[in-house]
Amino acid sequence: MEIIMRFLASLLNIFGFFVYSIIYVITKFRKRKIVPPITNKLLLMPAIELAEKIRKQEIKSESVVRAYIERIQEVDPYLNAVIENRFSEAIKDAQRADELCTKLSQQEIATKYPLLGIPFTVKESVGLKGCSHVVGNVHRKGYRAIKDGAVVENLKQAGCIPLLVSNNPEFCFSWETDNIINGTCHNPYDTRRSPGGSSGGEAALIGAGASLFGIGSDVAGSIRVPGLFTGIFGHKPTGGFLSTDGHFPRPECDNVRIFLQVGPMARYAKDLPILMQIMAGENAYKLNLERPIATKDIKVFYLEDLPFSFSRIPTSSNIQLSIMRAVNYLKKVGLKTEKANIPEFYRIEEISFANVADVTNVPSILVNPKDPENSDNLFLEIMKHVIAKPKYSFAALGFDFLVLSNHNFIPKRNFPKWAKKRDELKASLIKMLGEDGVLILPTYNKQAIIQKTSLVNITGFVFVVAWNVLGFPATHVTMGLDDKGIPVGFQVVAAPYMDKLCLQIATELEAAFGGWVPPKSNMLDESKEVLIKS
Repeated sequence: MEIIMRFLASLLNIFGFFVYSIIYVITKFRKRKIVPPITNKLLLMPAIELAEKIRKQEIKSESVVRAYIERIQEVDPYLNAVIENRFSEAIKDAQRADELCTKLSQQEIATKYPLLGIPFTVKESVGLKGCSHVVGNVHRKGYRAIKDGAVVENLKQAGCIPLLVSNNPEFCFSWETDNIINGTCHNPYDTRRSPGGSSGGEAALIGAGASLFGIGSDVAGSIRVPGLFTGIFGHKPTGGFLSTDGHFPRPECDNVRIFLQVGPMARYAKDLPILMQIMAGENAYKLNLERPIATKDIKVFYLEDLPFSFSRIPTSSNIQLSIMRAVNYLKKVGLKTEKANIPEFYRIEEISFANVADVTNVPSILVNPKDPENSDNLFLEIMKHVIAKPKYSFAALGFDFLVLSNHNFIPKRNFPKWAKKRDELKASLIKMLGEDGVLILPTYNKQAIIQKTSLVNITGFVFVVAWNVLGFPATHVTMGLDDKGIPVGFQVVAAPYMDKLCLQIATELEAAFGGWVPPKSNMLDESKEVLIKS
């Protein structure tokens, strides 16, 4: 046992509980804002349905693109999710798509351009040619992507139309979306809460109905946590499967090649398979997405929470309830369900955080690439958040302190031991899940957190980090809203390259429980409420 890490985590949990409770109560006196309701029905159709109507010329791509532009302009004053748009170019792209529909047969379009005329959005770090690629850092101010990220290029070749690049934290080093350059991104269901990170801008837009789907990236839960916080679906593919070419940062390190994955984020689970098929390009055959396993033949293992430990906070009852609702439904329709028994999960913190700390060539926010010899001092920059105007975001400085400088307080000599434990756990889970099994468990231990509190809630992120370290695919499944109008859900995990099982269960549960629910603008005033579990 890494005593120091466990001890500090336990102290942080105690400290974090009281700090978060105080901040939560104070926040209750601030007015809750929710984005305006959706009025255009075009915004409520899945991508696969819109694409069919566009190629049949029943709907014009230009109408769809303009509808999304109007919605973005309506909600972004609430969200601060947009860094830079390309609306004028997108309208021209849509007009070209509509013209193409008059020249090609429906079959030709479906084959060559399966999502012709469908708009989407892109996390800034992923890379959209000609658009901002600053990723929240003062030293990169003015940087623009010189090419499209690999998956963005694949989507464009399939006929999709990018609308904008969205907000992300500095160097993506946070589970919230806040940086000195672009400011704080807000949750569409309650602007006092975080949309998560690092793909928070994407999640906020999609959850608000201002984007149909988007491209995020996930190195330690950065697709799935925002998915939970904003009530959408998000898939982290099998480690190392999709190309991360064009992403910044993209450290040249064997571990990070497995940890870091780009992936789709969407309001509708039924859109995820075709998005994965397109994003994978010539590697799509490896996932065999076109040959789904019969749902009744999928084995379902589940965990409502991780084994008790003082170094982690118990999962909220709302999330545990959503898991049991899903499991009971799957059992009712004929799937075999079983509570998982994974003794190695007691050491999941050490396995996860030791392997995260064992990375090399990770760029530091403190280094100016134009003058790398004169780096800023970490502790001085932390103190500036108290005594002066800060130059860097506090969360990114915290990442530098915890991971890059102190290796999560795990001695480097112990890294090989935890790498071995990782491999043993991976082998055990592959044996358990096989080619027809999934594991349902929490994405995080609570629902959308109050802004700027991720560092006092950091131990909850072990749920998502583990699957990056192990390289397993994982899909966040939204299960609607709780009685306060806050999204709730969990993640579904499968063995490597069995992504289709995650997507299949997500689609099944979407059909059964309704999936994404728009933010409700008629919620009761919460100023008189007591502290709640979410």
